[in-house]
Amino acid sequence: MSKEDRLPLSNPVRADNSEESVKCPSCGMMIGIGYEDEEMIVCPVCEERIPIDEVHTLYASNEEY
Repeated sequence: MSKEDRLPLSNPVRADNSEESVKCPSCGMMIGIGYEDEEMIVCPVCEERIPIDEVHTLYASNEEY
């Protein structure tokens, strides 16, 4: 692979099974955002309310292991 073919570090190649997620700041649970247009989401484990605009979104695997 030549240097010109590489993607920049800020835009890595994602796996096919990755989904947009946020990590709960209280319990660490990864919560898939999906197609929701909510401003706040509720963690299904600890019931913490998480404002979407204040957390970093990640692309995590949805394989649950």
